Amino acid sequence: MNDKGGTGLIAVILAVVLVPFMLILLLMVGIQDEEDQQAATNCLGPTSTVQGGDRLAPLGSFIKPVDPSTVTLTSGFGARWGEEHKGIDLAGDIGTPIYAAADGTVRNAGEASGFGQWVVLDHVRDGQLVATVYGHIDTYSVEVGQQVRAGQQIATIGNRGQSTGPHLHWEVWPGGWGTTAVDPEPYYDSAPAPGAPAAGDPTAVPNPPSETLTADLSKPLPASAGSETNMQVDTKKLIRALHAKFGDRISTLGGWRADGGGFGDHPEGRAIDAMIPDYRSGAGVQLGNEILDYVMANAEFFNVEYAIWRQTYYPAGGGTPNLMEDRGSENENHYNHVHITVNGQGFNEAGFAWGSAPGGGGGSASATAADCVISGEGLGDSLAPGSVPPEFAPWLERAGRICPQIKPSLLAAQIEAEGNFQQHGYNSAGASGYTQFIDSTWNVYGYAVDDEGRKTGPPGSGDRNKVSDAVMAQGNYMCTIANKIDGWITEGKVSAPNGRTELYLAGYNAGEYAVLESGGFPTGATDYVVQTRPYADKIIANEAKYRSINQ
Repeated sequence: MNDKGGTGLIAVILAVVLVPFMLILLLMVGIQDEEDQQAATNCLGPTSTVQGGDRLAPLGSFIKPVDPSTVTLTSGFGARWGEEHKGIDLAGDIGTPIYAAADGTVRNAGEASGFGQWVVLDHVRDGQLVATVYGHIDTYSVEVGQQVRAGQQIATIGNRGQSTGPHLHWEVWPGGWGTTAVDPEPYYDSAPAPGAPAAGDPTAVPNPPSETLTADLSKPLPASAGSETNMQVDTKKLIRALHAKFGDRISTLGGWRADGGGFGDHPEGRAIDAMIPDYRSGAGVQLGNEILDYVMANAEFFNVEYAIWRQTYYPAGGGTPNLMEDRGSENENHYNHVHITVNGQGFNEAGFAWGSAPGGGGGSASATAADCVISGEGLGDSLAPGSVPPEFAPWLERAGRICPQIKPSLLAAQIEAEGNFQQHGYNSAGASGYTQFIDSTWNVYGYAVDDEGRKTGPPGSGDRNKVSDAVMAQGNYMCTIANKIDGWITEGKVSAPNGRTELYLAGYNAGEYAVLESGGFPTGATDYVVQTRPYADKIIANEAKYRSINQ
C-alpha cells in the first residue's frame, strides 16, 4: 500500500468515526442551547407580557412598590401645606425601579395633572376593588388594559409634574380610584420587599381545561335573560353563549337600539352589552374581567371585532388595548357593562353553524415562581424582537451603544415619531431622510458608514435615506446633545426636573441651544408648545414598547 492509498484509507476511517461523533456533539449542543433558551424565556410563563427588572411574587401577594433599601420615606399621608396629601412619598434616584404592589390590571398609564406621569392599577383583594397609584414617574413600561403581576416592574422613579425632588408618590384606594384614599403607610410597612422570599413555595395555578358547555346555541335567548331582537347571527351566537356561561351573574343582556350615538354597531345588530350588577364592587369588576377574558379567548369562534370594558378598548386578534376618551358617565365609559362588537354575518339563520358554547376563559397571566428574578440592569439595551423593521434592528443596536444615555429603544421610538421608519424627501422645515436631518446638521453628522458602522467618508457624505447612515448619524447626534446637556446640568446652567431624556429629545427637535437658552425644556415660542413638547412626550411614552427583556 503506497502512502497515497494509506492516507485515503485513513481519511475514510476517520470520516466514518468522526462524522457521527460530530453530529452527536452538535445535536447535544443544540439541545443544550434550546434548553438554555427555554430556561431563560419560560421563567416568566408561556403567556406573560412581563418586562425586564421584575421581582415576581406568588399569586395573590401584596408587596412594597419599591425596594426599601433604595428609598427614604419623606412625606406621610394627610394634611400638608394646606391640602390633603393622599399618599406617601418615597424619595429615591431617578430611574429606580417601581413594581406592581399586587396582581391586577392597568387602569391608567401616561400623562396626569400634577403627577406629570402616573400608573394606576386596579386589583381585586378579598372580593373588594382596590386601586394603587404611582405618581411622578420618569418612565413606564405597561399599557392600559394590561394584566400585571405583583413584583412586575411597571415604572421608574422620576421627578415629573409638581415635585420638589425625585420620588414615588404612592396611594391606596379601597373601593377603586376616585372613592376615598387611605393611609398607605401601614400597607407599606407590613408588606414584604419586592423579591423577598415568600413563606412556603408558591403553587402554580394552571389554566382551567377548555371544556365544552352543553348549551346548544341554536336555541333562542330566554326572555328572562335579555333580548336578542334585531341582532345578526354572530351577535345571537355570542349572547346565547354568554347566558350559558355566566347565567344570572349578568343582570341583563341586550344591545340593539335605533340610536347608536354616532356609531353603527348597535343599530346594525352587531353589538352586545353585558350589564354588570354592583359594578363598583370587587366582585363586579371580577365578573367583567371574566366576561372579557372569555370573549377574547374565543374571539375567533364568535367572530369578535373588539370589546370595551372600564373605558378601555380591546381589539380582537392580539392588538394593543388603549384607554378611551372620557365620555362623561359610567355608562358611556362602560364601567357598568362589557360591550362586545362582532362582525355580524347578516340575519339569515338558514344553514348557519351555531355549534355549542365553548368553555374556558383566558387572558390572565400565568403563575410564576416567586424566585424568578430578572435583572433590571440595561433596561432598553436590546430591542424587543420584531418591534422594528428588520433592516433597522442591527443599526439601532449599534447606534444605541455609542453612549450610555441613548438606548436602542429610545432611538426606535424617535424614528417612529420622525417618519415611521419610512424614507422621506425634504419637508417644509428642510429636513429629510429616515431621521429627518436638515442640511446643516447632516453636513456635520451624516457620514457614510461601512457594515460595522465605521465612517468611510467625510461628514455629509452619507445618504439620509440609507438606514445605516441615517441611524448612525441619529445616534451620534443624540449622544452629542446628551453630553452637552449633561455638562450644562453639571454647570448649573440647565435643570431637568422631569429627567434628562426629554431634554435630549427637545435638543434634537428644536436644537440643543434652545435647551440652554431656556435653562431646561424650551419655552417662549409657539413651536415649543405645539411641536417640541408633543414630540418629546410621544417618544417617551412609546419607548417602552421597543424594549426587550434584558439579555
